[in-house]
Amino acid sequence: MKYTSIVTVLITLTLLHLRQKCIYGDDSCSGNPKVLFLSLDGFPYHYFDLAEQNNINLSAFKKIQQSGVYVHRLTNVFPSSTFPSHYTMATGLYPESHGIVDNAFYDPIIDTTFRIGNPKSANDSRFFDVGAEPIWVTNQLQGYKTGIVFWIGSEAEVKGVRPNFYLKPYNGSIPFEQRIDLLMNWYENEGINLGLLYYHQPDKAGHIYGAGSHEVLESIEYINSQLEYLLMSIESRPNLKCSLNLVVSSDHGMANMSADRIIYLNDYIESSEYLSTPQRFAVVWTLWPKNGSSAESLYRKLKGKHQYMKVYLKDKLPKRLHFEKSWRIGPVVVFADLGWTIAAERNSLYSFTLKGGHGYDPINEEMSSFLMAMGPRVRNNHTDLSDGDVHLVDIYDMLCLLLDLEPAPNNGSIDRILPFLTLQRNGSNSKRIQSTAYIVVIIVSILMSHIALFPLSSM
Repeated sequence: MKYTSIVTVLITLTLLHLRQKCIYGDDSCSGNPKVLFLSLDGFPYHYFDLAEQNNINLSAFKKIQQSGVYVHRLTNVFPSSTFPSHYTMATGLYPESHGIVDNAFYDPIIDTTFRIGNPKSANDSRFFDVGAEPIWVTNQLQGYKTGIVFWIGSEAEVKGVRPNFYLKPYNGSIPFEQRIDLLMNWYENEGINLGLLYYHQPDKAGHIYGAGSHEVLESIEYINSQLEYLLMSIESRPNLKCSLNLVVSSDHGMANMSADRIIYLNDYIESSEYLSTPQRFAVVWTLWPKNGSSAESLYRKLKGKHQYMKVYLKDKLPKRLHFEKSWRIGPVVVFADLGWTIAAERNSLYSFTLKGGHGYDPINEEMSSFLMAMGPRVRNNHTDLSDGDVHLVDIYDMLCLLLDLEPAPNNGSIDRILPFLTLQRNGSNSKRIQSTAYIVVIIVSILMSHIALFPLSSM
């Protein structure tokens, strides 16, 4: 019996070791796999070429590319704006499904308006908890811990869950380096396996000075220096170095805008005819008819009136936009062509000062971002130059695969992500697991035969 017990223990240890290698990859350190996901706001994919042409230091970005995976261009969602895109990255859902349909929107069911920059909106679960499951909720429902430094939706309770560690309210003045230090502390001392980090550049510089401006390039060089600090912080922590997968992306791109490219809705319809989210200037407007007006009449009055304005009844929108299912989208959808913006009315009290913007149809490459990653579960020195074959909705599945989480239902594609990872949850890994099982069965059979032939009493 003693001999049999020893054999059982050896078999169990062998199985656990082989399972670790098949499921988690051949990581040489202990503990669960970890992920740090960094989002750089308003960083279109083509900024890298522009930065190189202007001799901007990209050493940290290149280090990640060469040590991991670089997806040249991602296909974005509509509208390509900060709040919808960030919640898409977190949930793997299109805005029509996760409910954050723009940076500002009206919800007719609760008769309340969501606004970017409004602390009450940021922590109001009625806006965020409408069926979507962000990655931190997925992570925590499966028994792990999350730390978040400013991510859209992280202040609201979703499915009864808030992040284990998070900052509120949003404070853009907290230095990048301090945000990194905070996450490193959570990994080391609080046991998180997932960290999310948001930084507002180069978006801010792009809005103020224009896409690709000198100030944008300066912000990219600063981000590179902070990435160097992040890589050094990971490198100096052995347990993180061998277990942490770093993912870097952006929510959307940026295009140049100007005050001479504004379309005014009230040149064609009266303000008394429609309800919309009160705003001065926006790329996308969704309209609800009121005071006896109808969606059809608003559509007829606006359709074809300006060559740089697209007008649709919601159920007639191009399917590729995935922007028709939510009750938060008005029955008439109006959006501007690239470089243009829309205002309700001509008003001398408001001046348009922005030189850059986004939110446009993702068919415009200027709205496309990038994706790069490195770590023990990511392929080494692999560049994907495909033209938008990978989508923003795929990032959620990628994070789940890296963390060995079961994903919630989403719009992403695991098949588009698997080529970038050393880990494969289907295909090759399944075959490896099956092969391992066959080998173990053979070993057990041989050992049991050995016990039968040479019982303990004869040894």
